[in-house]
Amino acid sequence: MTDSILIVGGGVTGLHAALECANAGARAIVVEQGPVVGGKLAATMTQADAIGDRAEGVATPLFEALAENENVEIITLANLEKLEGRSGNFTVSIRERARFVTDACTCCKLCRAVCPVVLANEFDAGLTYRKAIYAPLAETLPAEWVIDIENCLNTPPNYLPCQRCVEVCDDDAIFFNLPLDTVHERHVAAVILAPGFQAQDNASFAEFGYGAHPDVVMSAELQRLLESPGPTGGYASKPSNEDYPDSVLLVLDDPSHFALYIVASQVHQLLEQDVETVAVLILSQLTQQSEQTEVQELADKSGIKVRCGATLKVEPTEDDTLSVSYEDLSASQFVQETYDMVVLCSDVEAPDGLEELAETAGVALADSGYLAVEGANGVGVSTSQPGIFVAGCASGAKNIKDSIAEAQAAASCALAALDPRSLESDITTGQQAQEFVTVPKLSPDDMRSQIEQLLHALINR
Repeated sequence: MTDSILIVGGGVTGLHAALECANAGARAIVVEQGPVVGGKLAATMTQADAIGDRAEGVATPLFEALAENENVEIITLANLEKLEGRSGNFTVSIRERARFVTDACTCCKLCRAVCPVVLANEFDAGLTYRKAIYAPLAETLPAEWVIDIENCLNTPPNYLPCQRCVEVCDDDAIFFNLPLDTVHERHVAAVILAPGFQAQDNASFAEFGYGAHPDVVMSAELQRLLESPGPTGGYASKPSNEDYPDSVLLVLDDPSHFALYIVASQVHQLLEQDVETVAVLILSQLTQQSEQTEVQELADKSGIKVRCGATLKVEPTEDDTLSVSYEDLSASQFVQETYDMVVLCSDVEAPDGLEELAETAGVALADSGYLAVEGANGVGVSTSQPGIFVAGCASGAKNIKDSIAEAQAAASCALAALDPRSLESDITTGQQAQEFVTVPKLSPDDMRSQIEQLLHALINR
């Protein structure tokens, strides 16, 4: 008998599922392959309103609630290595890679100043830089810093030419002689797979000017600029000179439901920041009725121009703007316009390692490369393996609201696999009794009368 549920993936979906399970009395074990939890929304999980309107009124998990919940165990830099058993009684092996920084770390940043390795910070969409020893954001969970050993000059345990961070650490929190890997074994009743998604490779957008000019950015980079706390405090700004743009063009080549959701959200945020001109260019014809409906809804709600075009070309001008030329398919004419920023909206795909995770868990993959679900029309949280559930973008791209709804559904299914006797419920024995026994409320006179009748009956026995 076990009271535990394993959640693979520490993004917003996995963490929401973990809190649902923990608040129900189960022990939630979160396995995250990165150094901190939160995934692509990690920067927004420090305050309730940081995520803005993207959650559509749905509450998202916060670091404070996770850190204070004793029923949540988080293992970072980890992967699910082995899974055996059946629903209600799984045995799992979790391989955790060394952090090389212990919880004695007080985040004093002395090590950052002396580390000679400089890298793009993937948690800021590459807009800022970090060192080989780092915390990716100002507030993280766990709070300790971490060493990116793949890029560190040291190769423990035998090759340690650089000891700069160790020498300046007053907390004595850095150790390169820690075991490189630690394997944890846990017994769980159910498993929730929530590894999320990844964006397409940015290199494919070089033909549109990405990488050639700093003001041609990807949608993930714009989103990070729009988030607070963030590199610019939550305001869109031109990476070339940090000026606020007067005009922004958002370009997408695939008008999928998810891509249009991202574009609509960013258009709304840009308009809220009083960007004078916001336009959308779709590099294809709208062949499906659903696409046409969504695009028309976007144009009507925002009041912006949405065009379909082809053969996009972006070139810098002498006045620090971008000249954009394309063929307007609806008007059958060549168009040339000028914008301060061009945003390229990439589609998303199944994350790296999902095929290996599916094989380890013994669940099926769909033709799309995402995890297959057993529900009708590919909708639901059940997988081909009883007791193993999927939530969020692991089964296909979804918005935040739908991902959280699936997290709740997966948590409910996982809790059903537990023996109720194993749960550490917050309800006291007296409260539980009240759920089954209804005691009528009596007036003092009626209560006195019943007591007298009871005493009379006892005396006469």
